[in-house]
Amino acid sequence: MTKALSFSLFWAGSIDLSTASPSQRTSQRTSKRNLSKISNLIQSLDTVKSKIDSKLFLYQTPAFQWIPSTVYRYDDFRESLSIMAEEGVAGKTFYTGEDVENGHVYGMVNIAAFLAQSMKETIQYDACDENS
Repeated sequence: MTKALSFSLFWAGSIDLSTASPSQRTSQRTSKRNLSKISNLIQSLDTVKSKIDSKLFLYQTPAFQWIPSTVYRYDDFRESLSIMAEEGVAGKTFYTGEDVENGHVYGMVNIAAFLAQSMKETIQYDACDENS
């Protein structure tokens, strides 16, 4: 039995994410390929760690001021990103770019899209759950 989920990204067109029934694990192969991409991506992010905490992970107070989040911090984001990029959930991993020179930049674009959505849904409220 195969489940399929499709969604569109403004820069990538339509993407089909099909999940087949569980079979043999290929995580060792995938992990070796992804390590260099993830390493480059993490190194790039680490260089701006303090800016991410002080200028990106901000929430709006009732007085309409923007201050650093008490819930969202770079160290936690970095750990979560590593886990989702290397191990994933239900056979799906976080896209971290291509195996080419500067391929991690594609992963950065994916992170930017993810964080933009997260900001809209939760970070701006310093909440752990989406507001609905």
